[in-house]
Amino acid sequence: MSLLRGENISKFYRDKVIIEKGSFQVNEGEKIGLIGANGVGKTTILEIISGQIQPEEGKINRKRGLEIGHLAQEPNLAREKTIYQEGMEAFHEILLLREKAHNLSEMMGKEKNNLAQVIEEYGRVEEELENIGGYDCEVQLRTVLNGLGFKKNDFQKRVESLSGGEKTRLAYVRLLLRKPDLLLLDEPTNNLDMEATEWLENYLIAHRQSILLISHDRYFLDRIVERIWEMERGKLRCYRGNYTQYLRQKEEETTRRENKDRLQQKEIIRHEEFIRRNIAGQKTKQAQSRRKMLQKMEIIPRANKEKRITIKFSPQLRGGNEVLEIRSLSKSLKAGFLFDNLSFKLERGDRLGIVGPNGTGKTTLLRIIMGEDKPDHGETRIGEGVKLGYYDQHLAELNHENSIMEEMRSIDSKLKDGKLRSFLGGFLFSGEDTFVSIKDLSGGEQARVLLAKLMLAKVNFLILDEPTNHLDIPSRRILEEALCDYDGTILVVSHDRYFLDRIVTRILCFGRDGRVKAYWGNYSYFLKKRKEETKPGAMEKQKKKEKPGKRKGDKKRARENTVSLDSLADIEAKITLLEKEREETTRKLGDSATYRYPDKVNELTRKYQDLSRRLDLAYKEWEKKEGLS
Repeated sequence: MSLLRGENISKFYRDKVIIEKGSFQVNEGEKIGLIGANGVGKTTILEIISGQIQPEEGKINRKRGLEIGHLAQEPNLAREKTIYQEGMEAFHEILLLREKAHNLSEMMGKEKNNLAQVIEEYGRVEEELENIGGYDCEVQLRTVLNGLGFKKNDFQKRVESLSGGEKTRLAYVRLLLRKPDLLLLDEPTNNLDMEATEWLENYLIAHRQSILLISHDRYFLDRIVERIWEMERGKLRCYRGNYTQYLRQKEEETTRRENKDRLQQKEIIRHEEFIRRNIAGQKTKQAQSRRKMLQKMEIIPRANKEKRITIKFSPQLRGGNEVLEIRSLSKSLKAGFLFDNLSFKLERGDRLGIVGPNGTGKTTLLRIIMGEDKPDHGETRIGEGVKLGYYDQHLAELNHENSIMEEMRSIDSKLKDGKLRSFLGGFLFSGEDTFVSIKDLSGGEQARVLLAKLMLAKVNFLILDEPTNHLDIPSRRILEEALCDYDGTILVVSHDRYFLDRIVTRILCFGRDGRVKAYWGNYSYFLKKRKEETKPGAMEKQKKKEKPGKRKGDKKRARENTVSLDSLADIEAKITLLEKEREETTRKLGDSATYRYPDKVNELTRKYQDLSRRLDLAYKEWEKKEGLS
């Protein structure tokens, strides 16, 4: 059954087309993802659907009595209330019913003349409360508060003391608990860590009402939605399936259109050649007929491709094999250890992802490596010939008083204006844009400037802290392609699971208890192993593997946080990954199209040699573990 239908909706802002003659439908129980580049008007569509703004043309037909839940940009929360009190506001009508039941209960002890009537009314109210789960409100609230990252000791905090991100999360708590017929969500994972995001995913998957959500989190979209709405150049197109299925359909659609266009152009050239040869000859009538046919022919419109950023990371120096060594590193806050006795190594070509809840020390570790923070104990050592490049999620690495050109000059003062302008054009900055101050740019534009600086610096070790935060989906895909082709070393903190799946080959998971655990593989592998570890009986099996005997707490923690990844299973996983990566590199070297670009061939050849070297070392480690050498 249809909940709402939009017919020929058009909306404009000044001379910009947001949507033109767009039609859509939301059905009961349907889960839809709304995607598109930054600034195309996705939020405007939600505001039109919710009735906050009106379209210039067209109309929205809503089902009678339809309840729509939409979070405003400024959450309407009572500053003087606690988190718990504000959360209970989601049950306002239920609480009124409970109060009515309580009053009727008291009346039954006092009323004599109309007792039967009071008892009947009390029974009706109690039945209604039972049907709607009226006595489960507190349990539901605690569940959702915990799921979205609020701990029990947070419940009595006053709303006025919360950060902007915490207020947004609290507003989402109220919205989810209301359970409207249609839930409109605008980037719901923005203020969530990975734990809370996974909880929200599971909650929305089980959610029986309809959902329309905007998100740049492709993993989130893949797990939740069954349809995709794509906004591009004022057009709204609908696709069946999740994000990955949409990508496949989009590619097939593009291929079909390009093939039709190519065939039509061939046909046009053939007819034009016939007309040119015969217009003044014996076949004049045929030539004139074909000319008329061409004039009436409906030309297949060529797709107007959106401008995209161009990224390519090319290290100036290869650097040594040993890139980074962390030795017995410890860092604590008043609440306890972020991490303790942490040790690990990175070699050239390694791609390490760091995950874990907010506040567990992930960014702190990066700042220590960069020399911007100090550990309590331990040391970090950067290898010979290693040139670092740091992407800071807060974009503090940028001088906000500089113009874009001046910021680029801080990396390479000798680069000529023409070459620098051409370079910045690849990041969608052209003409007078290049003289705009950093402070006047949006978050997404500042992110592009920082990526441009990293590319210009030609570093061989990239340290990235939430690099996809300010990027839309198309820009994230381009960044991923650039990092896949990069033959340097990568250390990245990210909540973007789709990104981690494509980029990293190792995962460090930071826990709330100060422990750090390592996994050989991408995010999907980490998720699979973590599920195995949390199965009933998994902990008992692990304890049996450990040697008996008592250990002091510090020694135990030191052993657990020395993430050398040198067990037999770890080495075998490493070999599998390296072989897979080498096979992919071999495939690219075998593609004749690659040889049109000599630089690409040289880059792939170096990568193949490096992967072969690392495989040889891994096999030697394996032989040593097996006692074969």
